[in-house]
Amino acid sequence: MGEESLYRAPLVLLARPEDVLRVGDEHLLTPREQRRAGALRHRADRDAHVAAHLLVRHCAAALTGEPVESLVLVQECAECGSTEHGRPSIAGLPELHVSLAHTRGAVVAGADRRPIGVDVEGLRTTDVDPAVLAATLTAAETARVRSASDPPSAFLRHWVRKECLVKVGVITLDELSRVELDPTTEQDGEEGRTHGRFGSLHLVDWVDPILGAAVAAAAHRPPVVGSADTWAVRST
Repeated sequence: MGEESLYRAPLVLLARPEDVLRVGDEHLLTPREQRRAGALRHRADRDAHVAAHLLVRHCAAALTGEPVESLVLVQECAECGSTEHGRPSIAGLPELHVSLAHTRGAVVAGADRRPIGVDVEGLRTTDVDPAVLAATLTAAETARVRSASDPPSAFLRHWVRKECLVKVGVITLDELSRVELDPTTEQDGEEGRTHGRFGSLHLVDWVDPILGAAVAAAAHRPPVVGSADTWAVRST
């Protein structure tokens, strides 16, 4: 790790793709990352992909003190060994864990010295398909979502938190409908964020009305959440 590390706690950064692209250097992406971005049909999806892959580098640089230009993002599937998919990491820094996610209009990245997971999904106004509810939520969670004042947003809160748990590696996609998120662990925090627990993990989630997205992070300690202003200043 670099000597100029700026953060001790898990760091999570959230931004608009255009803000990242305005100051980020797309050429930092590897040929594999650029190829995957180029395969996306819509410009908004390509921008979000590139921005997320840049933002996770800035997140890692802020946490470690390493120059962002020196950080290479790699992926490897633990099951098949493919480098075209799988959990992301920073080459040469096995003690650092990173996570990233993107949707149209919003990107999020996380870094920590222990496993971390982040997720973001665009808000919806349409009702959730009952088949999707059955595949992702327990019966109790489904009842809470259906009785919520805003069922689509309530569903997304569950979805992004469970996606984070998958990315950390404590559950699998096949287990989503059997894993219960305990609402009794939840507490309201600053800036409209909800803090909860899943075993030893800290879960934080919130809805960003400006970005129009639901966001969540899972880490072994409460994460520090920064905005585009945070990482833009730190990376200059």
